Amino acid sequence: MPPTYLAYVEWFSPLPSAPDPKHLMYRVTRSTQNGHRCASVVRVDQVLCSVHLIPRFGPVTLQEWSSFTVLDQCQTFYVNLFTDRNSYLTLCR
Repeated sequence: MPPTYLAYVEWFSPLPSAPDPKHLMYRVTRSTQNGHRCASVVRVDQVLCSVHLIPRFGPVTLQEWSSFTVLDQCQTFYVNLFTDRNSYLTLCR
């Protein structure tokens, strides 16, 4: 019997052995193969957790970035370990 619920997952580089010393967050980049993003469709029960990604802003931020487009247009992110998504959703309801 096929699984009931599936999730689309885009893959990123493994976490480095140590966080960035400036802000203690881990830098990740999109995993690509032949210029295409690596992605999979997996069973939801295989997902351990989600993470909060913060775009890596350079000296100049692209004006075309918005909250709707930045995940598609940015290639490098920091994993925000200082937020707990479950607590956020509970407190903000």
